[in-house]
Amino acid sequence: MLNIHQSNRLETLAEQLAAVTRAPLASPFAPEVIVVQSRGVARWLALRLAGHNGVCANVRFPFPIAFAWELYRAALGDLPETSPFEPEVMTWRVLRLLPEMETLPEFEPVRTYGRGDDLRRYELAVRIAESFEQYLVYRPDWIAAWEAGKEKQWQALLWRRLADEAGASHRVALHQRFVTSLGADALARAGIAERVSVFGAPALPPALLDLLAAIARHIDVHLFLPNPCREYWGDIAAAGEIARRKLAQRADAAYLETGNSLLASLGKQGRDFIDLIQGYPAQENERFIEPGEASLLAAIQSDVLNLRERGVTAAVTAAAPDDRSVQVHSCHSAMREVEVLHDQLLALFERHRGLQPSDIVVMTPDIETYAPYIEGVFATAEPRIPFNISDRSAEHESTLAATFIALLDLPGSRYDANGVLAILDEPAVQRRFGLVEEDLDTVHRWVREAQIRWGIDGDHRASLGLPAIHEHTWRFGLDRVLLGYALPGGNARLFGGILPYDEVEGSLGQVFGRFQSFAEAAIGLNALAAERRTVVQWIELLRGMLTQFFDPEEAHEAELEAVRTAIGAIEAEARAGGFGAAVPLDVIKSALRDRLEVPGRGFLSGGVTFCAMVPMRSLPFEVVCLIGMNDGAFPRVRRPYGFDLMAEDFRKGDRSRRDDDRYLFLESLLSARRCFYLSYTGQHIRDNSVIPPSVLVSELLDYIAQGFRAEAGADIRGQLLTQHPLQAFSRRYFEGAEKLFSYSKALSQAASRAGRGERTPQPFIPENLPEPEAEWRTVELESLIRFFRNPARYLLRQRLGIRLEEAQEEVDSREPFALEPLALYGLRQRLLALRLREEPVEDALALARAGGLLPHARVGEVLFREESGAVDGFAGKLRAASPKRTLEPIGFDIALRERRLAGALAGVSENGLLGYRLAPVHPRDLLNAWLRHLVLNVIAPEGVARVTRWIGEDELVSFGPLGDAQAILQRLVELYAMGLRRPLHFFPAASYEYVKSGTTGNKYRAAWEGSDFSRGECDDSYYQLAFRGGDPLDGEFEEISRAVFGPMLAAMRPATQA
Repeated sequence: MLNIHQSNRLETLAEQLAAVTRAPLASPFAPEVIVVQSRGVARWLALRLAGHNGVCANVRFPFPIAFAWELYRAALGDLPETSPFEPEVMTWRVLRLLPEMETLPEFEPVRTYGRGDDLRRYELAVRIAESFEQYLVYRPDWIAAWEAGKEKQWQALLWRRLADEAGASHRVALHQRFVTSLGADALARAGIAERVSVFGAPALPPALLDLLAAIARHIDVHLFLPNPCREYWGDIAAAGEIARRKLAQRADAAYLETGNSLLASLGKQGRDFIDLIQGYPAQENERFIEPGEASLLAAIQSDVLNLRERGVTAAVTAAAPDDRSVQVHSCHSAMREVEVLHDQLLALFERHRGLQPSDIVVMTPDIETYAPYIEGVFATAEPRIPFNISDRSAEHESTLAATFIALLDLPGSRYDANGVLAILDEPAVQRRFGLVEEDLDTVHRWVREAQIRWGIDGDHRASLGLPAIHEHTWRFGLDRVLLGYALPGGNARLFGGILPYDEVEGSLGQVFGRFQSFAEAAIGLNALAAERRTVVQWIELLRGMLTQFFDPEEAHEAELEAVRTAIGAIEAEARAGGFGAAVPLDVIKSALRDRLEVPGRGFLSGGVTFCAMVPMRSLPFEVVCLIGMNDGAFPRVRRPYGFDLMAEDFRKGDRSRRDDDRYLFLESLLSARRCFYLSYTGQHIRDNSVIPPSVLVSELLDYIAQGFRAEAGADIRGQLLTQHPLQAFSRRYFEGAEKLFSYSKALSQAASRAGRGERTPQPFIPENLPEPEAEWRTVELESLIRFFRNPARYLLRQRLGIRLEEAQEEVDSREPFALEPLALYGLRQRLLALRLREEPVEDALALARAGGLLPHARVGEVLFREESGAVDGFAGKLRAASPKRTLEPIGFDIALRERRLAGALAGVSENGLLGYRLAPVHPRDLLNAWLRHLVLNVIAPEGVARVTRWIGEDELVSFGPLGDAQAILQRLVELYAMGLRRPLHFFPAASYEYVKSGTTGNKYRAAWEGSDFSRGECDDSYYQLAFRGGDPLDGEFEEISRAVFGPMLAAMRPATQA
């Protein structure tokens, strides 16, 4: 007998099921069979049954289609474990038949789509298989007609071929055989000799209902059906649908009414299914639970249950002013939605003391978009709320799976440097090639400085239809690094047309060897782009790639196993489909992506559950939250394929993504016990303009506004809707407003400081550090020069061991089209060195090309000639100023009270000291020359002029003899000692401008702050940290600037243009 149990509460249905299963089966070894629609429902139901009956054991939870196939196999025999008409298997069968059948005239509509393109043909086969699978479930009459030869269009012809070669083994034919031969013995063989239950399905295809009805003639079949309304609601419809039917002059329009407008608008899917069930003879058992009207949420659920429409057939009700059972939150972005959600959940825990994180579900139409924000907020925000994220695809959830797909994307690609290096970010790849995380910065620097941009080599670029230029390719750069490691350092000459890159030495050679092994393995994959293999051969290769590239830690072995499982599934499906043709890698890659898109695990695994909005899985929770309820995002729209015949012939019971989502929204509303929470991006992040929510949110708000009023009769929308500020640290969250609040202490402090105009954090070094050890009392000249270049960096690095590395500079994946600043500087220095050695300029051109400094072809040569001319003029001036002979470096050790200054002074001649840099003169250059000049004036031997000259690109600077050089050095070393204990308020560019120009025009501040086109000294990360919480340009800055640059400017001779 067919027994239909109906209730508006899934908990009640679970209780009824527990009562049914409490009666033991005749055989203690026979399993209880409960058909469910999802793993989440199965897990929830198992916990409920265990709660009611004390244990839940020997229970099977098959899905509907799998359950039907099990019945057919057990009752009819000789059927494979996997049906040849499963869509995954049917895809390969269709792909095998398409090339042959495309020649028929009936196939003209699809012939051009896949002709000559294996990937497009595979995608077409996927879509055809999906459509045929839907026909089997929802259009069995079509299938029967096609097999009887009544149709001649291409889908019918293709189906007949599929049916002929597989025999009558599809569900439509098997159903007829099963019903004909059905008896108690057949059910016993299927393991359901006494009863079967179907739980929580809001919709089932008619064919499956027929199957259950047939079984019910022999054993008890219990259908536990969630029904939102205790009244008959098969004749209700949304106002728009009634109007359309009247317009079309349909006879049934006169019998339709709205009933409850929310149920009528959102419940079409459930209405059609319940109406469908009425046609089956059954014993009905109804147990509806009255929600009451203690809250707005309960009142809405009660209205739906009783088919009541407030404001129309019932009086308008006033909602309590503190009622927060229905909440709608408008935010500026997905990130803000998650931040707001965290605070609102904390408020719910505070309001409802017994509420647990596991009592809350948060659903979103796009879990992949929201997952990073969820992890970023809930994993760090205080107080912590335990959570888990389910339904993510393996490719998005597993970095290993994503990396494997990235490897498969390499063949036939540009092999851009960033794309290849990104693969090395995966720890399992690092382990396989013997690299560690700390090696990656070094590897990135090698790739960047060796000028690797994209392409394997010139031939690879030619294969992509581009000029066969070797520069900036992987072979170009790897050969440079390898040769640089093999040859002695300092080789600025070509060897076989290759310019060695000599920044790899010592133990770094092992790191490069491991990196080169990885690079060669990645490069070797490119040959796969031109290959065609059978599916079995590709699967063997993919398994080999997993071994070749990945060595995961034990904790991540499951990620690798998930990829292996997906690969194995493709092989099994292709074998089952009899597909043996050779295909390109793109087909296998697409199949693997489809397999890895299957949602993963995690539902109901503890804490707040974040998951995708999945039809037929609306379980009851104390709090149900829907985030991402944006206009156009929900209900989701699925455009039917152009050849989908069902789209033009809609029938009652058919699945529709739009109707599924509308019913899912209604189920979510009815599944909430204490709070129904909605959020969406409702304000533009740039101009704060209003963005409408999902039409379903608007419908709910309109429905509530019709039947409920806020205090004093005001529109209740204002009570339900909260518009949030752009920033989480907005002062509005901390001004005591009822609906705007935050639990973050850090944000509270930030808002408080912002409110008082305070933006000053605590100083990084609030008081002087202790005196350094005795060895610091001897100062090397080069250390002193380095100190005054950036005193804060020197203090943090040398004294405190803090290195604030700049963010990893991304490798440029495009070849240069102009001379980049660093490349221009390096080229100029190299040209200058050649000029000073009087070597041919053509050597420099070859070196520049071999070093990857120049744009390709004629453009690079023209730019080179331009720079060469500029260097020639500088080299001439430098040669004219250079002495014929320089002395050996002069060692020195100068006593300066408590400290000593030591080192060796090079570049000294009878004419004094000469320094130069092919660049505009910078205050750092002047400091370099000035400190050396001071030492020269203290230690100059007899016959050596105490004069220093510095030649820059734009000017010549010189310093004359000094009588107080040692006293000036004494003061500078004292500043050095001061800078070892606390940040010294000295900044070369700003200090120089302050002493030179004073406060006129605020040039010193421009040097400090920079502009839209150039960085200022304040952008330096060491200055930012060292002077956090203070004003660097204060009185101390003025005093120290004068102490350093005052004597220098006084000693500087009138400058002349260089």
